[in-house]
This record gives sequence, C-alpha cells and structure tokens, in this order.
Amino acid sequence: MHFFKRNIDYIVTFFIEFLIVLLSFLVYRIASEYMTEYGFSEYTLSRRSISFLQPLLMVGLGVAVPRYISIYSNRNSIFPTGLLLLVISGFVMLSVIGFNAAYFAEIFFGSVNYSSYIFPLVLLLFGYGIHAIIYGFLRGKRNIYLSNFVQLIHIGILPVTILLYTNQVKELLYINSFLLLISCIIFIVITVKKYHPKLKVNKLIADTKTMLRYGLPRVLGDFSLLALITLPSYFVLNFQQDLLLSGDVAYSMTLINLVGTAFGPLSVVLLPEIAEFSRDKKLHLIKQRFYRFIFMSISLTIVGYLIYYFLSDYILTILLGSNYRPSIEEISIIVLRGSFGYALYIVLRSFLDAIKVKAINSFNLTVVLIIYLSLITACYYLNRSFNDYLYAFVFCINLLGLLTLIQAFRAINSLKG
Repeated sequence: MHFFKRNIDYIVTFFIEFLIVLLSFLVYRIASEYMTEYGFSEYTLSRRSISFLQPLLMVGLGVAVPRYISIYSNRNSIFPTGLLLLVISGFVMLSVIGFNAAYFAEIFFGSVNYSSYIFPLVLLLFGYGIHAIIYGFLRGKRNIYLSNFVQLIHIGILPVTILLYTNQVKELLYINSFLLLISCIIFIVITVKKYHPKLKVNKLIADTKTMLRYGLPRVLGDFSLLALITLPSYFVLNFQQDLLLSGDVAYSMTLINLVGTAFGPLSVVLLPEIAEFSRDKKLHLIKQRFYRFIFMSISLTIVGYLIYYFLSDYILTILLGSNYRPSIEEISIIVLRGSFGYALYIVLRSFLDAIKVKAINSFNLTVVLIIYLSLITACYYLNRSFNDYLYAFVFCINLLGLLTLIQAFRAINSLKG
C-alpha cells in the first residue's frame, strides 16, 4: 500500500497513457478496416505531418510551460501568456502554410491534388497546440488527474469517436479540429476557474522572455526529432513515388512513436519532479531515479521487441485486421530495432531539460538529424536498397539514445548535493 501511495502519480499516468496507446491501436484498426488502401495511407501521412509540424507551432512552449510553473508555482500568469504565444504562432503558421497549400500538399501527400487537405490539417495542428498548453500547465501544477483526463479525451477518445462517424480523411480532419477546439475552450474555462491566472503587461513581458529563452533553443531539437521520425515516409513518397508504401512506413513510424508514448508518462512526471529535486539539491533522489529508469526502459524494450519479432503477424492482424499489407510487417520489424535508443531518449531527456537551461537535447537531436540526412544522401547517390534507408534511421535513433544517456550522466554528476 505504501508503494502505491508513494508512486500514485506514476501509476495514474501510466494507466491513462496505456489506455491512450490501446485507443491509438484501435484508431488504426478502424482506419485499416473501413478505409481504402489509399485512404489509410492518407490518414497515416496526415497524422505524421501534424507531428512533424507541431514543434514549429509550439516554439518550445510544451516544455517551458510545465517546467516554469513547477518552479514558480504561484506564477499562474504563465498559462495565459503561453496561450497568447501559441495563438500568435498558430496565426503565422496558418498564414504561411495556408497560402502555399499546393506546395505543402506536394510535400506531405506527393500531389497538389491534396491541397484541400492542408487547411483542416493545420487547423487540427492548432487545436493540438492549445491542448499542449493546457496539458503542460496542469502537469506543472502536478494536477495529475485533470491533466491525464485532458490527455485521454483529446488524444485517446476523440480520434476513435470521429473515425466511427466518417472514413473520409478530409471530413475527418475538419470534424476533429472543431471538436478539439471546442473541448479546449471548455478546459481553458475550467483551468481559469481553478487557478485564477491574470494577464498583466509586466508579467506578460517577463513570462514571454522566460519561456522563450528556455523554449526557443529547444525548437530545433523538437523539430529534429519529429523530422527523424517523419522524413522516412516523405523520402519514400518522393524517391519511390509510392503513396501506399509511404503509408506503410508512416504506420511503422507510428509504432515506434507509440513506444515513446508508452514511456511518456515517466517523462511527464519526471520533468517537474527532477526540476524540484535539482532546486532543493536532492542529488540522491535524482540518481536513484536515473538508474532505476535506465534499467526499466532497456529491459522493457528488449522484451517488447522480442515479442513483436516472433509474433509480428499475429500482432499486426490484431492491430490492422487480416488484410494488412505484407510490407508493413517487414518494415516495422526493422524500424522497431530503434526502440531501444528511443525509449532511453524519451525517459532521460527530462533529466537534461530539468537540470540544464542549455538545450543539450536539441544539440544532440540536431547532430543526429545531420548524420541521418548524410546517410540518406549517401544511400541515394550509391543507389542503395530501400531497407538501407530504414537501417539509417535505426542507427541514428539508437545513437540518440546513447548520446542522451551520456549527457544525462554528466549533467547529474555536475550537481552538488
């Protein structure tokens, strides 16, 4: 009983994220069953594109808001300031992408015929940005129950519910956007009533400087991570000119992204917790969590990969139905070899973000992305096989995990208890 009381934040967050992972699998199962092959590829590419663009929209606020509200617990003005900055960023992005819809349709879907998909896609992206500010503020306040409820509704339940209503991708994007924005407004009202944040000019300027000074250097890193996970689909789309194969790669990348989702609860709770421990000089607690979560992430990913490797056909039949494209099995087995490094990164990045103001994670991610692009370029000019493009991704994502492990170890040892 004492164990549950001491770790209730982790247990609740793990449970909710586990539900979200199950619902995410259900989303793709429904999409695979009720959409055409092209519709399924359009849907997976839409979700990958939203993830790809989100770091540019967020300008680092997704990390800055929970970090600073956990450090300055009475500084509730951070919430409206974060929302205002997000709205400004969203307006800029909507303007830039909206006025160049044909260009971005060519990049995201391989054809200008998908230009009409771009506006609802960006609108949905904006909704997820508002969600991230609400979720981040509640995380920083250590309001585990409300923050997880928001996450469950927006990330887990809404996509499933909408897919049950329509299997047309463009219509789905519009409906998801409007329902998400309405829900966000409701949760903003709830948050305002609970914490009474006030927006004043002097606090607005101070909060903006504080969050952007911390968040902006991390944009490149966040973008690099999503680029690393998203670009393989775009390379296939543009080099192979194959929308279906690109959709298969996008789904496989979704599987490795769900590994991050599975370990995400640790990162969610660790960031504000390690920030507090660092502030209070509780070095022994930081080290305790560091070694505990290294062991946990490595052991769980090894077991998980072995299970998937030997039972991939059975698992994919459960996830997508019996009519899934055979290439998904081969691609996903290769891609998931990167899960070891990705899990380490997801867990240990919070130690670096909490201890260091300097954007070390962003530096590591940028270096890894440059290496990845170099390998892809070499594969292209050497006319290497399709699988070599995937192995380049696996090498780089595992390299990211190793770099994060080394840097987190150094950061912790630099602290004085």
